[in-house]
Amino acid sequence: MIRLAHVLFVDPGKARAAALRDRLTAAGYSVAMAATAAEGATVAGLDQPDLVLIGDIDGPVALATALKGDPATIDIPILLVADPATPELCAAAVEAKCDGVLSADCGEEELLARIRPLGRLATMHAELRVRAAVAQAAGVRARHRVDSAPGTVPAVLVVGDQVDEVRKVLGTEVALSFAETLFDAEEALGRRNFDAAVMAFAQPPASLLGFCAQVRHNPRLFNLPLLLIGAVNAAEAYRAGATRVLEAHAHPQILRAAVLILVRRQQLRWTIRAALADSLTDATRDAETGAYNRAFFDDHLNRRLAIAAAGDRHLSVACFAAPTIDDVRRQFGEDAAIHLTQQVGQWIAGLLRAEDLVARIGRHEFGVVLPDTPLAEAELVMHRIAGVVAYTDFAVREVYQPVKVWVQVGATDARPGDDLAILLARARHNFD
Repeated sequence: MIRLAHVLFVDPGKARAAALRDRLTAAGYSVAMAATAAEGATVAGLDQPDLVLIGDIDGPVALATALKGDPATIDIPILLVADPATPELCAAAVEAKCDGVLSADCGEEELLARIRPLGRLATMHAELRVRAAVAQAAGVRARHRVDSAPGTVPAVLVVGDQVDEVRKVLGTEVALSFAETLFDAEEALGRRNFDAAVMAFAQPPASLLGFCAQVRHNPRLFNLPLLLIGAVNAAEAYRAGATRVLEAHAHPQILRAAVLILVRRQQLRWTIRAALADSLTDATRDAETGAYNRAFFDDHLNRRLAIAAAGDRHLSVACFAAPTIDDVRRQFGEDAAIHLTQQVGQWIAGLLRAEDLVARIGRHEFGVVLPDTPLAEAELVMHRIAGVVAYTDFAVREVYQPVKVWVQVGATDARPGDDLAILLARARHNFD
């Protein structure tokens, strides 16, 4: 069975562990079990799961601290699973560098909304290691991991008419900015980057969930953590894109833990994104477009195919072709065609996640590798990108009129027996 991610659940309660395992398995995750802290530490070190859940064992925080102190498991996200999620445990989770506290009986929407970002974080860590290995083979030194410690004071946007509680709880631990309305919030998010946004309304506006969905569909903001505080339907909020939902007047320690964990994760994403760029140098870059070159793409995709096959993991590949660039070449010359090709590649890269790799693989063709991504999800992303590019007016050097580009896109997923050539041929065969 192809899996979204591999989860280790450490908990001695067989019925409780089996119930959570069944829920995660139904959602596409594979789950390994351990009954004690010692067994959990051993399994985590040997199996390298994408995520560790620590339940009702003796010393859950001690196990989390040990895993975060071991170089072999330091980068694995950890959730503590407890009922209830006490303020004391939430505070301890922050100090142990965990990724939160989860109630075992939470709803399906919350379970998946809390699990999925951590799976993608594991994918980012893995992608960093893969690109570093490919870069090393090309004679380029690149980081294979990053320090998870926060680098700068996190920036948090607080929106609504109930901001005093947030201000009192967070104090000087984060840099707070404020917006009274969702319209003001939209303007603030357009002006600068934030590490999280907290929505705190006495009576949430009817457009709040629509605002969450809008953020999730924004190519620049889709990873922004959104914490909603107040009288909202939690299931609906998670479906709309909320990252966390807390009740009004949540305990200060629970609120503090929720915000600090979210901003720490977001800062880690930014750090990994920067480290991923280490592998893009003159030796690995296409000279005309600035994207990765074909040699890097081939080596990377071959390694990703091996990882997907060995671990029963999703792997999707897409090809973008822009045949109208040839029309620009004939009408305006080679320099104009190169400039346009460069811009198309930049748009594609800018609309993807950091862990997705973009390379120039043909004269006017780009290949995209989407690790741990089901085909249906990849197709949605690819067609959205093609639509954005098609509606963009490109400004090309020495061409004194807007230029439109028609982009063909074809996507496929890795299947047993595939090699690089078969995979690319099938993606191209699917050009629409």
